[in-house]
Amino acid sequence: MLITLWVFTGIEGAAVLSKHARSRADVGRATIIGVSLTLAMYVAITVLAQGILPRVDIAAMANPSMAGVLAHMVGPWGKVLISSCLIVSVLSSYLSWTLYATEVPHMGARNGAFPKSFIPLNKNEVPQGSLMFTTLTVQVCLLLVWLKGEDYSALLMVSTSMILIPYLLIGAYLLKLSLTQKAAAKYRLIGAAATLYAAWIVYAAGTEYLLLSVLLYLPGVLLFLYSQKKHYGSCQFNRMEKAVLVLLLILAVPAVQQFVSSLQA
Repeated sequence: MLITLWVFTGIEGAAVLSKHARSRADVGRATIIGVSLTLAMYVAITVLAQGILPRVDIAAMANPSMAGVLAHMVGPWGKVLISSCLIVSVLSSYLSWTLYATEVPHMGARNGAFPKSFIPLNKNEVPQGSLMFTTLTVQVCLLLVWLKGEDYSALLMVSTSMILIPYLLIGAYLLKLSLTQKAAAKYRLIGAAATLYAAWIVYAAGTEYLLLSVLLYLPGVLLFLYSQKKHYGSCQFNRMEKAVLVLLLILAVPAVQQFVSSLQA
């Protein structure tokens, strides 16, 4: 379930970067078209590849398995073609994900959730403070995975697990707004479906990677406290926010124990 979710992670990035588009309506259409094409390609590759080789042989291939399938069809140059395309895809994805991740703290800073140092732009209109912060955060995540002796798949699981809680909260907030503001039935349906799906994914993910994500959420709480102090002069929490903070502190105990145990193993 986590891998399936990871495949489509980043759809929301179009909305995050939509301020740079001439028309936001084009962003919505491009997102729907892009997701539809991607889904069609995934299904076609999965189904058609099994017409070339048995499923067992494909499963045993090294990544990217599509290179092995095409090499079986047309010869060695097929593997070179897929590998070359993969390099281009990874580099372009790295650029787009970097810009996407940089935009989120920048927008948060403009709304008072992150320090003001994330607001200024450089000559290329990129928030330089936010770029530095997100880059260092990625390096910390890579360091944690390396210390645990895990590989890319572990990083994938941790990244997807950290997305689960925001997805659940966003779906629940949409459902709340659609009910309190008596919105159209389609919005209530979308909010309910998103909330139920996110809740199921949180359950299916298990506790291992969700606990590890707590260790990454806690520094974010400290950053939020600092930002509140800088923007508003004080840190004020309502009852729900205090409850969430206490829950994170409680979960941090088994999370640290799990992390230390994994290092010792």
